[in-house]
Amino acid sequence: MSANSTTIAHELYKLGTLGTIFLALTSTTLSFIDSTKLAASFLIISMISWLYVLANCHRRLHLNYDPKSKQRFQKLGIGNHLTLARGLLIGATAGFIGTDPSTLSKFSVFLPAIFYTVAAIGDALDGYIARVTMQTTQLGSELDNELDAFGLLIAPVLAVLWGKLHFTYLFVSAAFYIFRLGIYFRNHQGKPVYELIPNQFRRRLAGYQMGLVATSLWAPVPAELTKPVGILLMIPLLIRFLLDWLQISGRIKKQ
Repeated sequence: MSANSTTIAHELYKLGTLGTIFLALTSTTLSFIDSTKLAASFLIISMISWLYVLANCHRRLHLNYDPKSKQRFQKLGIGNHLTLARGLLIGATAGFIGTDPSTLSKFSVFLPAIFYTVAAIGDALDGYIARVTMQTTQLGSELDNELDAFGLLIAPVLAVLWGKLHFTYLFVSAAFYIFRLGIYFRNHQGKPVYELIPNQFRRRLAGYQMGLVATSLWAPVPAELTKPVGILLMIPLLIRFLLDWLQISGRIKKQ
């Protein structure tokens, strides 16, 4: 590992420690307000999720460069810090998987919604801040996509378990990972994988899903609203994934 990579890795370890402290403090708060069982469950699941986020960042540290100029940066930068903060909040959201919302205090039942809503809002800010601070990186781009998918796995699973989204919405959660698995098998079989043509509608569709899932986690919002809306928003996203697959597999050339 180069001196530059070592420096960035140390920076990541510090951020990892701060995130761990945040989760530990949240767990401690839950033990006083709700129960030690909830606190322990939250800490275990959220920590596993946070370690997953850190591992995804760590294995991409060599990508901390501007994809256009190839300039390498000595620090992660504010944009990547915000992206990691989003990952931390997604991990905190995951900590409530397996809980029954009817058993939670009036304070705790709102925490997953707060965590994921802030994470979703951050998705619109990290790239902007990276551009403003003139530190857009390949690391940030890949980590952002990874956390978008991770968030749309964790939060919908929780929403489905809490009865706020129809179980078929989990097709959205699985779509990214199935898509990536398909690319892996094409590479493994020596088949060509074509580059996706940039498409702003693809990004907006993902944003709509985040907004819907965040809204569904808020306790006052009725499931009678979020379930049908979720199904309606799911359909164009799955169609977009199908078109993207046809594109990267060479079956269609452009959209």
